[in-house]
Amino acid sequence: MDPYEVLGVARDAEITDIKKAYKDLAMKLHPDKSGSNPRALEQMKLVNEAYAVLSNKKVRVTLEEDTDWKEHSTTEDKEKVWEEYSKQVEDYYRQVQKYLEEQLRGIQSERARLSGIEQELRRKEDQLRKRETDLEVQLQALNLTRGQEARLREREDFIAQREAELDELMRLISRSNSIAVSLSQASKAVRMRTK
Repeated sequence: MDPYEVLGVARDAEITDIKKAYKDLAMKLHPDKSGSNPRALEQMKLVNEAYAVLSNKKVRVTLEEDTDWKEHSTTEDKEKVWEEYSKQVEDYYRQVQKYLEEQLRGIQSERARLSGIEQELRRKEDQLRKRETDLEVQLQALNLTRGQEARLREREDFIAQREAELDELMRLISRSNSIAVSLSQASKAVRMRTK
């Protein structure tokens, strides 16, 4: 095969185009993306040899005169290509790790914020329960008094409103609990990936 065909570049391609094509193929054929496919490994070796030939100007000129391009990829050239490829892979992993660490910090920050909201909601829930208890005591006192039906209806409406508020707070607490569980699961997943 022609090294230009292996990398998928034109014969008059600039070195920047050759490097970009090599990098794209290297990432595509990386074991993390291709799994333990032996064909991908063989193809990666071929891509490295083609890049070792085309990235060396002297060898590239000689290639135009001779069709057996594999003979032109020296061991030194291949080693340089592998070193560059290894650096690219390491850089990629560092970027992924940095991204995951940022995501984890964001999740932890969001979890702390939600925990604060949950505590505030519980405090308000306790306040509402106390108010409800106070209102029930007042309602019982009103029930004992005749001729106070209008005020009793007002109190019942007030209690109904507070119960609606309490229901809404319970829904918020339930939602915050489910968000906290989701964040916990996401945090575990992120930790598993970083390991």
